[in-house]
Amino acid sequence: MYNLDHASVFVLGRVHGLTRRELGAAVSRAGARLHSRIEKKVTLVAIGSGAAHALLSGSRMINVLERMPDHAALISELSFQRSLGLAPPPAQEPRTLKSEDVARLSGLHEEFLFWLALFDVIEPVDDFFSYRDLVSAKEVARLMREGCDFAALVEAAVMLRRDGVRLSEVRLTVGNDGSVCREIEGVPARLDGQFALPFDAPPERIDDVLECAEEAEFLGDLAAAERLYDLAMKIDREDPITAFNLGNVLDAQGRGAEARILWQKAIDRAPRFPEAWFNLAVAEEEAGNKDAAVTHYCRALSICGDYPDAAYNLALLLHETGRFSDALPVWEHFMAIEPGTADAELARKKAVECRFRMRGLVAIN
Repeated sequence: MYNLDHASVFVLGRVHGLTRRELGAAVSRAGARLHSRIEKKVTLVAIGSGAAHALLSGSRMINVLERMPDHAALISELSFQRSLGLAPPPAQEPRTLKSEDVARLSGLHEEFLFWLALFDVIEPVDDFFSYRDLVSAKEVARLMREGCDFAALVEAAVMLRRDGVRLSEVRLTVGNDGSVCREIEGVPARLDGQFALPFDAPPERIDDVLECAEEAEFLGDLAAAERLYDLAMKIDREDPITAFNLGNVLDAQGRGAEARILWQKAIDRAPRFPEAWFNLAVAEEEAGNKDAAVTHYCRALSICGDYPDAAYNLALLLHETGRFSDALPVWEHFMAIEPGTADAELARKKAVECRFRMRGLVAIN
């Protein structure tokens, strides 16, 4: 694990399963600061596993990585998650092999081992590798001899890892179209273990689709962002963030009812998703359903206690509906998590008014 205290962090790609806000909150809790671009002050660069194909196939992402400061450390997504306390420690297993041992026994050059470790295909601890790492490296070497593209192979290993399967636990093969497939009883199948129909089209890479969707959303091309997020949802029917982002895009187009369905879908997939609960609360409040809005704001705060927007909106809604004894502790909580801001000064005045109202007095401006 990496000590994140006072670290300046840049994340290349996306951390699977985390929104940018959730990531920023986790980094802050660890005593570090998250940067949106590589600067000289960056001391740690974490590589999102979804960036594997883009990095290894020579896209513009490699240019970003080449700009990292010489003093900055480079770690994998899983190592980063462990440093944040979001993933369990490595499995307890004998690790006695050095990189040169793995390279010699697998026939794989040490440069490839670097990339495999960076994308958590193999998992060295203190520069020592396990037998499972050796088996994975041998599998990579075999597939590359059979003509498999290294970038596609690493991407396949990342997808398997997300499903809880290590490369050492399956046998892969190269499909007729050059794609990486699982081999089950001698028959090629998709990576999820399902046998493909003869007319199945090769799947899109979800991280490439999401990258384009996020860029389109940022540029304001909401129609393109909607199409791309919708495609991503068809590729991965379990990812809550895709549903959440699509809901945001629909809401920005004035399609609030559809957006609420998507935010609810995100919550169904990930019940502890504070941003989705917050968006639902805002939608309910705008629709005049104030009790439901209060419930959803409370849910968001119960999941993420330092969520300032949820605390502020909840306090204001309680205040405006005359629930001063309920609003007061929420105003005080907001001031504790957002001290020194303009909103905190307004919250202080609102808290004073709550105390007056609770005593049956009316504040005079």
